Amino acid sequence: MKKFFPALLAGATLLAVLSQAAMAQAPGAIKDGAQMTREIAAQVRNISTDELRREIATNPELVLIDIRTPDEVAGMGGAISAPQNVNIPRGWLEFRVTQIARNRNTPIVVYCGGNIRSPLAAHTLQQMGYTNVRNYADGYIGWKQRGLPSR
Repeated sequence: MKKFFPALLAGATLLAVLSQAAMAQAPGAIKDGAQMTREIAAQVRNISTDELRREIATNPELVLIDIRTPDEVAGMGGAISAPQNVNIPRGWLEFRVTQIARNRNTPIVVYCGGNIRSPLAAHTLQQMGYTNVRNYADGYIGWKQRGLPSR
């Protein structure tokens, strides 16, 4: 049995990969979070670290939204140091963003730790009617790797 276990495991892994591929292509199939993020990322404008730095320095109207939970912020060593930065966890975004960004044309940049949930958040804001939404694709991890100011 021991000599067949690696082959069995490899076969099960291949079956799982093929099943996911089939589900992703089947009409009416359920999408997983990774697939949704890939699809939505194509509909959201991304900005780089350099673009975000310029925006923070020149645009006091900017609303920079960190969508991580407070525990994630603490666990990752902080957040982007900018006066425009606010923390609204993604689960509360639809309910709290209108208190911060009252105008549909408010310039908004969203970010998370590693660009996994922030494209989804940017898309949600667009669906809510915000017209000037961008996603910081490098996320806090990219910011921190560049040695930029954190708080």
